[in-house]
Amino acid sequence: MVQEEYIDPTTGRVFGDAEGWLLDWLTATQLPRFNGKGTLRVVREVGLGAWLSGFPPDLLASARDRAFRQREQLREQGVTPLILGRKGYPHLLAQLPDAPWVLFAKGNVDALSKRRPLGVVGTRKASSVGLGAVAALFDGMEGLDWTMVSGMADGIDAAAHRMALDREVTTVACLAHGLQAVHPRSNRYLGERVIDEGGVWVSEYRWGTPPSKYTFPARNRIIAGLVEAVVVVESGDPGGSLITARLAQDYDRRVFALSPTWCAEAMGGNARLIQEQVAELLHAPEDLPRAMGWRAGNHLVKSEGDGDADLAMAKDVIGRLDPYQALPFEMVVEMLEADPKWVRAKLLDAELAGWVRCWPGDRFTRTVR
Repeated sequence: MVQEEYIDPTTGRVFGDAEGWLLDWLTATQLPRFNGKGTLRVVREVGLGAWLSGFPPDLLASARDRAFRQREQLREQGVTPLILGRKGYPHLLAQLPDAPWVLFAKGNVDALSKRRPLGVVGTRKASSVGLGAVAALFDGMEGLDWTMVSGMADGIDAAAHRMALDREVTTVACLAHGLQAVHPRSNRYLGERVIDEGGVWVSEYRWGTPPSKYTFPARNRIIAGLVEAVVVVESGDPGGSLITARLAQDYDRRVFALSPTWCAEAMGGNARLIQEQVAELLHAPEDLPRAMGWRAGNHLVKSEGDGDADLAMAKDVIGRLDPYQALPFEMVVEMLEADPKWVRAKLLDAELAGWVRCWPGDRFTRTVR
């Protein structure tokens, strides 16, 4: 039997099999100073196996025994460890520079590979208007095959999970602790529904790890990493949702915030995200699927009186734009050798249709699909 080669996520080099690496990782987590920045840097340079070889045999044997017990516990509890670089690890999350080496999942792991993952986040102290906005957001996505990702916190998160289950939308719960329970306890039944109805819990934390003030901000990067876009429904200023939004921007995800008029004073965070151009403004629920290019028939519409040549030039506007490097408006006009007013109108049409994104400084990129 040929042993399957495996890329060690800590070094990027071929290194044994996945199960062996997982046991090494579980062993390392039992040892002192493993999570220190200096230690992790060394592990990335030499690999887990080499780092573990530097410990006294008696200390290593004790840690290995605890690792075996924890691995067996994970099996008994139905928890699947997903290893970076290995089949099953979410491909969007793998793009992150700080993606966790191991992501634990409980429930339907296939939910992590479903189409159109969208993060829906907001305050724990949701207003009645904010809760209504969650329902409106789902109305705007009606008829689409998509996946809702959130953090299982009180308020907007819980409302989004509950709405997803009621409308048979696949849902992913990102937890800020081990998968032994759901925090807060008031959401225990909701968490059980997620698993029972085809969803999944995920966490980078080992079984038994309790929540803390440090694990919640770290959890937010998992939400941002798993999705194509993040929607901030209702957030104060400051608020944890702002962390998720800024992380999503750093990871080159699209960020949307519902119009502050929806929830008035409770949406100071939304206003800040829009003001600082972290988030794109959503005036109405149906704007989201159009902006993401998810709604069927979302394309540049030929206006009355436009000829075929004019339509071809409109498509050329989009084709000339780079998806990653924003081009100034003047450069787009120069490349097309067209009337600036006409180019401006076509760029606006394309932006409303979700094909083009406008950036500060009157610069434009093509939407990545």
